[in-house]
Amino acid sequence: MGRNTDVEKRMDVEIMEVVGEYNGWLVLLSVVVSILSSYTALQIVNRMASVQRTRYKWLTLGSLTFGGGIWSMHFIAMLAYDMGMPVVYDVALVVLSILAAVASSFTAFFIISKGLDKKIWRFTGAVLIALSIVSMHYIGMDAMKMNAFIEYNPWLVAVSGAIALAVSFVGLRLFSLYAQKGKVDNEKDHWKVWGSSTFMGMAISGMHYTGMESATFFMEGSSQSAISGPVVDPTMLAWMIAGGVIATIGFLIVLIKFDTEMETTNTRLEVANQMYRSILESANDAVVTSDEKGIVLAWNKSAEQTFGYRAEEMIGEPLTKVMPAHYRNAHQQGIERYNQTRNARVIGKTVELEGLHKEGSTFPMELSLSTVEDKGRTYFTGIIRDITERIENEERIRELVYKDDLTHLPNRRALYEHLAGYIQDVHEKIAVMFLDFDRFKQVNDVYGHRMGDLLLNEGALRVKYHLTEGDLLARQSGDEFIIVLPDTSVGGAKSIAESIIEEIAAPFKIEDRDLYISGSIGISLYPEDGTTPDLLIKRADTSMYQAKQDGGGQYCFYTEEMDQHITRKLQLENGLRKAIEQEGIDVYYQPQVDVRSGEIIGFEALARWNHPEFGFIRPDEFIPLAEETKLIVPLGEKILLEACRQYQQWMDEGHDLERISVNLSAIQFMDPTVVSTVESVLKQTKVAPAHLEIELTESIVQDSTQALPVMNRLKKMGIQLALDDFGTGFSSLSYLKDFPLDTLKVDRSFIQTIHENEKDRAVVDTVIQLADRLGLSVIAEGVETEVQLDYLRSRGCAEYQGYVFSKPLSKTEASALLTQSMAM
Repeated sequence: MGRNTDVEKRMDVEIMEVVGEYNGWLVLLSVVVSILSSYTALQIVNRMASVQRTRYKWLTLGSLTFGGGIWSMHFIAMLAYDMGMPVVYDVALVVLSILAAVASSFTAFFIISKGLDKKIWRFTGAVLIALSIVSMHYIGMDAMKMNAFIEYNPWLVAVSGAIALAVSFVGLRLFSLYAQKGKVDNEKDHWKVWGSSTFMGMAISGMHYTGMESATFFMEGSSQSAISGPVVDPTMLAWMIAGGVIATIGFLIVLIKFDTEMETTNTRLEVANQMYRSILESANDAVVTSDEKGIVLAWNKSAEQTFGYRAEEMIGEPLTKVMPAHYRNAHQQGIERYNQTRNARVIGKTVELEGLHKEGSTFPMELSLSTVEDKGRTYFTGIIRDITERIENEERIRELVYKDDLTHLPNRRALYEHLAGYIQDVHEKIAVMFLDFDRFKQVNDVYGHRMGDLLLNEGALRVKYHLTEGDLLARQSGDEFIIVLPDTSVGGAKSIAESIIEEIAAPFKIEDRDLYISGSIGISLYPEDGTTPDLLIKRADTSMYQAKQDGGGQYCFYTEEMDQHITRKLQLENGLRKAIEQEGIDVYYQPQVDVRSGEIIGFEALARWNHPEFGFIRPDEFIPLAEETKLIVPLGEKILLEACRQYQQWMDEGHDLERISVNLSAIQFMDPTVVSTVESVLKQTKVAPAHLEIELTESIVQDSTQALPVMNRLKKMGIQLALDDFGTGFSSLSYLKDFPLDTLKVDRSFIQTIHENEKDRAVVDTVIQLADRLGLSVIAEGVETEVQLDYLRSRGCAEYQGYVFSKPLSKTEASALLTQSMAM
């Protein structure tokens, strides 16, 4: 009935359509507010998805912000339409329209917060949001109080609803995409956000202006009646609302950025904290934190393994629980001193201490201590490492460095340190013994090194039996031992040396074998024979060498004469090396003469050495030295080469010589290259092998197994072989029977006493007759008188050499003698 009355009244009144105009700036402002609201909504969606624990906070803020933004756009857009009449708004309906806008936003944000991304949920949500938006719009329109009424075009209303539904559906989809995407942190993503915001803002604005287009305003009558309520300039009101909304949006954007940064910081801190806890728990070292009173606050897994206590057993307990008793007072005093003075003695350093295991055992450990100050309180963190294995390794290394592997006696390094310590301790007397086992090499060669090692161990035990606790027995090397006897006089050293030699001379029973060796001991005394470890050991070694030279199995005290002998020997060895390298050895030639004709038939090449400092060195001094040092091999090769070269020169000059004789030592003969060396020399000098006679000593031919193959090879080449000094060694007739010899040389010792000793005459006669029967030549050495020569001639000796004819000559003198002989 009321409606019919209104219509009837309108029929009685003149009705006039009101056509208004839009304020372009306010229209633009409404669109901007819509876009900014959409942008803020997307940012809030992003935060809501990124931070789950505060999503309800962002759900509320998003609902209010986006809903308020949509409503503000709607209200500004209505204010932008100027109809030339005053308009006031029904507060209740305005609030209801705001709630409708917030409800639409809440629906959207709730669906997103729950992750309801299925189509059915998006469609249902879009319908609800669209209804809220449409309700907000048309309730807001209905809140207008003015001298006009509104009629709506149902088609455009339907279009505006469709737009609201489409905008809601697309908005939900965009919200879902940005919720799934998570953090927006690159430029491309930001452009997408703004693009999406612009689209949503324009769509929401399109829905509103379509709804506005569906409304037609009609004024009743020509006069305007007064409208109750405050009237505010619509433009000012629109700008005020826009300003408030934009300020709110700006505040929220700043809040979102700040929250993002805080969340990032908190995330980093949380990650760092998790990493720290992970590192702490997975650390190989024990990490323990305590407060300023020494109460345990943190105890990691490695600490449990190191000390045997679980974390729950130690947290709240004093650190002294895992400290040996003798460390506890010092620990407590250290904490109190640091708390009072802040004077750090061990903080920031690494110290070695002992730890106490739960089972009661102690172990060495390494501690690195640091502190942290927080709100006036001090916290100590210790990184603890069990260094038992390292200490054991160091002990093993010490064993390797200072102990002999075989005998476990102190080695040379330890010996020098101990002896230096004895000297520094100002002992008045120190005896140093150098012990060497005689014939030990033969044991190794015959029975092998394992038996030799057992013998060394047993020998060391026997020696140690005669020493006191203050004495030192060390292994120098091989079968050499050093004994250091502090506070020992000459008599004491003599007594101990005699006991050791007697002990070693007793048979050794090793693996059911009886082994016999002896010991040679050299003794030096401190301070008479030296005041340094090097000098005392060197001089003990020198005297030991002298004991061996005297036959072994005895001891010998150091004297200066020994040093002089050793010094001369060393100087001669060095000089001999240089002489061989620098052609300092001369070759002299002693003629070998036919007994009956007196003609020179050959020469024996002899080495002569004139030392630049000591002068002429006898062959019986430097030849044994050359053999001992193996220098005889290069020396013999040089003599052979020079002798053959000189012989060929004489032959080229027209001299008629049968041979050149060269001595070959036992060391040379055993050299595997001896045959090839002889071949090379003959090839270089072009001497026919038949003109070379090699003189061998009996020591060479004693080992027939090695000697015979080499002799046969030389003989096969055509070289003449002579046995030198026959009769002075272990002469055996088997040499003459088995070996391919050409000449026997009668030693000078028999010739020199040939008229004084009947036995020497018998030897000479026998050798000459034996050689004749065996088809061998005989040459007598050392013939110095005519009487000796006449005797040899009477016995049928074919050749001789000696001072009766000529002493050994230089090559110049020998050439002159040959020239003189040719002239005669």
